[in-house]
Amino acid sequence: MLNNCPNRNKKKKFVTTLLNWEKKFGRDFSWRQNRSPYNVFITEFLLKRTTSTAAQKFYIQFLDRYPTLFEIKRSNIHDLEQFLQPIGLQKQRSRGIKEAAEFIIKNYGGELPNTFDELIKIPHVGNYSAACILSFGMGIPAPAIDSNGVRVISNVFKNQLDPSISIKTILQFSWDLISPRDHTLFNYGLIDLGALLCSYRGCSKEKCPMRIICDTYQTQKKQKNES
Repeated sequence: MLNNCPNRNKKKKFVTTLLNWEKKFGRDFSWRQNRSPYNVFITEFLLKRTTSTAAQKFYIQFLDRYPTLFEIKRSNIHDLEQFLQPIGLQKQRSRGIKEAAEFIIKNYGGELPNTFDELIKIPHVGNYSAACILSFGMGIPAPAIDSNGVRVISNVFKNQLDPSISIKTILQFSWDLISPRDHTLFNYGLIDLGALLCSYRGCSKEKCPMRIICDTYQTQKKQKNES
């Protein structure tokens, strides 16, 4: 629920600032170079509850061993589990990847579907992973809102968003922000800004490009000046 509808100028400033910042400071990962639907699908499984650094080291190895969903389907679950051991959660991860691969092959002939509603039918594929597959892997606009994106949007538009706002509402709100043409850059920008500057560890304040329009930053700055 929105307390006060953000004005169009602030939304436009947010998007422009985010895109410009990401162009200069966006992180470079191997999975951002060759973004096929399958590669994005695998990336999201590898990144679950794992650091980007750990996933980066393992990503190419996985694609070399399992270049398509069919190799995953044919694999022995224990071999897959052992192969995934270096990045942890190997039992959960191997079971999830194999169940998803089998479902896609059975229901879609081995091709990932190109709609959000169909993607979230796949076992272990949630809203965020589905949006990543669409935006990064297929070039279809969809806001990929993870915890980083929620934090950035909640901080910048704090005065306009209800304190008890749900992730679903933020997702709906983000549809009004995302650029149809630059949706991939927009999504990477939210992910990177939330990971590097507007992180769970706290705000980077003067380093953050959003500080001029960020409600949270401006409120804290005002309180500090008045104390």
